[in-house]
Amino acid sequence: MATPAQLGYGTQSLTIFLDDVDSHFQRTKAAGAKILEELHETIYGELQYAAEDLDGHHWLFSRHARDLSPDAWGAKIANR
Repeated sequence: MATPAQLGYGTQSLTIFLDDVDSHFQRTKAAGAKILEELHETIYGELQYAAEDLDGHHWLFSRHARDLSPDAWGAKIANR
């Protein structure tokens, strides 16, 4: 019943996949949004940035940038 801003901590994060994350980032930043992570390529091949809305919700905007094998970025298979 309370927002993350009211609670003082995050309750969830939502990822939105976009075809043109670069332009989305530029528009979002120009509009004065609170950017939590600048646009960058992750070690696993996603181009993404993170922002926070007025209620403190975290949003991750992403686009697949390139295919990488899990071995290329150090992924490990968990033992069950």
